[in-house]
Amino acid sequence: KKVFVVFLLGFLGSFYALRIVVWDFLEATAKARMSEGVAGSTDIITRTPFEVILLQAKIGMITGIVVAIPALLFFSRKALRRRGYTSAVPISKGYIAGFVLLALSLFVTGVVYAYTVFFPYAFGFLAKNAVSAGVKPSYGITEFTEFMALLTLSFGLAAQLPLLMGALSYTEIIPYETFRDKWRFAIVGIVIFGALFSPPDPFTQVMWAMPMVVLYVFSLGLAKVLTNVRRRGAAKSAGTGTGHVKGRLLQFGGVLAVVAVAAA
Repeated sequence: KKVFVVFLLGFLGSFYALRIVVWDFLEATAKARMSEGVAGSTDIITRTPFEVILLQAKIGMITGIVVAIPALLFFSRKALRRRGYTSAVPISKGYIAGFVLLALSLFVTGVVYAYTVFFPYAFGFLAKNAVSAGVKPSYGITEFTEFMALLTLSFGLAAQLPLLMGALSYTEIIPYETFRDKWRFAIVGIVIFGALFSPPDPFTQVMWAMPMVVLYVFSLGLAKVLTNVRRRGAAKSAGTGTGHVKGRLLQFGGVLAVVAVAAA
């Protein structure tokens, strides 16, 4: 019952947030870099009578499920412990909190870039191009919202690159030398990933790929620093390798958190 109440709150909250705040914000973001004439010619429309309410319901259900999952885990934690389901790897709450905070900080950094740089310039360019060709830009509300949501998610996930590369290099699951030597393949992968999540025109693909390339270079430098720190610490440490890795991972999370906050 408690989980269902949380789901219902997430469903109704997002249902009305879309109508009151979200759609106005998305439209303002899309028109932020348009000239007055282009912005006046650009409309967001609905094509069927039920399109808006069905879209609200679909997004509301997704939001409700996402919000309900942490509640389900929280309320079932005692029952899981009574049944003997415990983690085989002892991880403290501090490590989990630091990792979650760092991941959220990087996600927010990617979203901030999307809404302050990418969306305004991309929509401004595309709408201006359409108007100059004698076509009135009219975006369907469903396609418009799904496009913004998909790209928001892609930027947020792409911003996790420093966390991923740093952790893999520090633990030597994938050595730093591999990331350094295979940078050409990484850039090709970034471009392909951007092509899947951005409109099919060179302008927006470049705007997606360029910050990712810069982020990869930054992540590469960070991975080198963390790898050097780990190897020096492992050589000097008299304790176990596991204890050393856990201690360094906490330091690694603190460094990345400071970098993410400064970038945001």
